[in-house]
Amino acid sequence: MTQVGDKTTESESATGSSRLNWVGLLLGPCLAALLYLVLPDSLAGNGKIAAAVAMLMATWWVTEAIPLPATALLPMIMFPVLGVAPIEDVVGPYADKVIFLFMGGFVLGLAMQRWNLHRRFALRTVLLVGTSPVRLIGGFMLATGFITMWVSNTATAVIMYPVGLSVLALVGQLGDGKGDKNFSTALMLGIAYAASIGSLGTIIGTPPNTFLVGYLRDNHDINIGFGQWMLFGVPISAVFLVLAWLVLSKFVYRPRIKELPGSRELLKQQLDEMGPMSRGEKNALGVFIGAAAAWILAPLLADPTIMGGAALTWLDRLDDSVIAMAVAVVLFILPAGGGARTIDWDTTKQLPWGVLLLFGGGLSLSGQFTESGLSSWLGEQVRGLDVLPTVLFVAAAALIVLALTELTSNTATAATFIPILGGVAVGLGIDPMALVVPAALAATCAFMLPVATPPNAIVFGSGHVTIGQMVRGGVWLNVIAVVLITVAVYALGGWILGIAL
Repeated sequence: MTQVGDKTTESESATGSSRLNWVGLLLGPCLAALLYLVLPDSLAGNGKIAAAVAMLMATWWVTEAIPLPATALLPMIMFPVLGVAPIEDVVGPYADKVIFLFMGGFVLGLAMQRWNLHRRFALRTVLLVGTSPVRLIGGFMLATGFITMWVSNTATAVIMYPVGLSVLALVGQLGDGKGDKNFSTALMLGIAYAASIGSLGTIIGTPPNTFLVGYLRDNHDINIGFGQWMLFGVPISAVFLVLAWLVLSKFVYRPRIKELPGSRELLKQQLDEMGPMSRGEKNALGVFIGAAAAWILAPLLADPTIMGGAALTWLDRLDDSVIAMAVAVVLFILPAGGGARTIDWDTTKQLPWGVLLLFGGGLSLSGQFTESGLSSWLGEQVRGLDVLPTVLFVAAAALIVLALTELTSNTATAATFIPILGGVAVGLGIDPMALVVPAALAATCAFMLPVATPPNAIVFGSGHVTIGQMVRGGVWLNVIAVVLITVAVYALGGWILGIAL
């Protein structure tokens, strides 16, 4: 991650972080109590408590007063103790089926990582696109963007980072030996940004997408399928990747060098060193293709309006989460040679269990927003704003969440604001998806700071990117994100997701 110049700086940083933790730890309960006291009597008592708990969780999430997953456990404690809801109602969301969908996606990603399938794909993609500086940047971003649709953005950045460094080492040997700073910066930022942009394409690509699907199903009875989201998310990712590539390589950090002699040979050598595909790689690839096909095709094949009398209606039983769990079990079964299986339990210990707890806590909190009447009360408070154009609210939702996700966890940001925006949308008389979908997308678009997301921190630690350079490139992408998300909600949202605008 980020490298620190000396022990003094590291100590000062740790001290500052510790102070913020303690401030947040004390400030959270104070703000929660204050909010409870100032809320009017028009909001029922349980609604006040739900709002206070949300304030406490938001404060602790932003300041990281305690580990983020630990804060996510608060609904399980606060709501039963304060009489808002019985424990049976509160713990249910922690085992929501969307959590198992994400878990299955993680297991598939770990299998690809274990056998280096993602590295092979990355090298082949970069070689296919071309090895001129501008094409190389595009190739790295394309490979990163595709992999991160299925593998965590952190793992994707980790695998692409050393490949990128090897190319930069080659550039350093050319000409005066100083390399091309613009190319170095654009390549590193391209990897980091693509790791976030690509994840928008699938439900399992980034936690806010998964949280959104669970929230809409549990609170608004709206179901979004895996393939349905891909029809919406992949075009957004594709257009955003192209725009990000153009901004970095043609506008902000245009490379000075035009050719990289030896780069193709270097990448080809790295690919050759991997040898032929192992049995484990082939298994992971086969399961990956099967999973993607099942997620996309099963709803289509089961739909009588599409297939007519040939519809395989029994495929309706194959919920996305069922497919995800089947994928995980198959990976545990398939032999990979030498007595090993394609995935084993030791490997799955790398699963981000904390993220799954964050999902559960966020879904539990949002459930009480609805049950306590807080969501409907929030809607009533903004009813007078319904004279304003809907497009302003769509853009504002994206802008507010995008600004906050630069400073705190994207999952925590989504868990905090999606329920609030859902209630606001109802009060404004507009489709809840018109606000919560752009909010979920914006929660992943953190491009300006190293602390915003692990891929940013990883490339910042390379020494090839300064904070100023990241801000300079990221601010353009943030502006593009707000505009692109707003346009996508209007251009694709109604047609694919059924958003009423």
